[in-house]
Order: sequence, then C-alpha cells, then structure tokens
Amino acid sequence: MCHTLLQTMTSHNHHRHGHPCPAPHRHQKQSVKADRTVVYSNPRSVLVLTHDITSSNLQVSVYEPVIPPKSQPSTINDSTSAIMSFFSNTAVSSSRLIYITAGLMFDPASPRPFGGPKIQPGYVDYVGTTVPSLLQYLVESSFRWYWGCRGRDALDFLTRSVNKARRLHFAGNADFLNELMLKGMKKAGHIEWSGVLRIPESLRHRPEPFSDAGRDGVFFTPRLSGVKKEGRG
Repeated sequence: MCHTLLQTMTSHNHHRHGHPCPAPHRHQKQSVKADRTVVYSNPRSVLVLTHDITSSNLQVSVYEPVIPPKSQPSTINDSTSAIMSFFSNTAVSSSRLIYITAGLMFDPASPRPFGGPKIQPGYVDYVGTTVPSLLQYLVESSFRWYWGCRGRDALDFLTRSVNKARRLHFAGNADFLNELMLKGMKKAGHIEWSGVLRIPESLRHRPEPFSDAGRDGVFFTPRLSGVKKEGRG
C-alpha cells in the first residue's frame, strides 16, 4: 500500500518497474523538488479500461478482489483491446481516431505524464513509429502513472479523450477533426511539421449514417458484477 509519494528522480526509477512506492526517509535528501504528494488512505484498486457497449462509452472499471491477481501486462492488453473495440464501431479507421485522441492529449497543458513544460512536455518520451505503438504508449503511460502512486488523473484523462474523439467524429466536423488528427500525427513524429500534407485515403473522414453524439459521455468506475466503486481521494 502506498501512503505517500514524493516525485523524485530516484522514486521514478522504481515506479517504471512497478515496484511499490517507498516511504521517504525522514532525512533523505531529495534530488529534485517534489511537485505533488499523493496520499492513499486505502490500497490501490485494480483498474482496467472497458468498452461498455450499452452506453457506447469507454470506462475505467475497478476489479477488486481479483483471484488470481490481474497482471500489469494483461491490464494494458485488455485496456488497449477495449479502446480498439470502442473505435471499431465507426465508419472510419481506428487509426484516425487514435491520432485524434493523441491530438487531444499531446499538449503541454495536459495532465502528467503527457503534459509539462513547453520545451519538454511528457509526450516527447514517445518514440514509436506505428499507430499500435502510439496506442500502447497512451495506455501504458496512463497506467504506469497510476501504478506509480501518482493518482488516476492520467487514466481519467485518457478515458475522456478517447470518448471525446469518438463523440467529435459522430458530430461530423471533418475540417476540425482533420486538424486534430494531423496535430496528433505531427506531435507523435509520424509526419513532418511543414510541407504539403495530403491525408491518405485510409485516414479520411467518413460520415456516419446516424449520430449518437448526444448519448456519449464519460463514466468512471461503474458498479458491475465483480466490480467495486472506488473514490478518487
């Protein structure tokens, strides 16, 4: 159970490998100034992203208890599959919606680990060259931020962004969506920042025969069979 976290360079190395958060020693000298302390009054719950077909939403669900324990790789794989399932029920390529999601998330003003200083925001850590690697980065970074005892803001932000990308698609503003998609592609390093850009046929907007934009929303930690609701404190 993680009671506190001082976000130092030393503790960051532990978090990357999924180790519990050590309580700082009373006289331990910090390598960098802590930017936030998170207090957990209860053990962290096992979270996973799920596609709720009934409500047409991506959700953060809590599985507790889990026997046997759900591994971190399986959590990431299941959550990635949930997003792919969520995006598959549209007239456009899931790659287009993933790029739009990145366009919404890759901004210095975004929550950590994606945001940060304008000269070095968190998303510059992404170095992949494919759409699957981009989705993997979005999901894995969000979960590792949570597993590192930094709170669930990143997971909630990812969920909101995925839901918003799909909602915007159904709203049908192709020009605005194209701008978001190109922004995501550029900030991911998948296309050049300057020059003439032509959207490939596979990534072009295709209108939906109907719109469920009015029904879309974001739901967090629903109460389902075997699922326990978790507070955000």
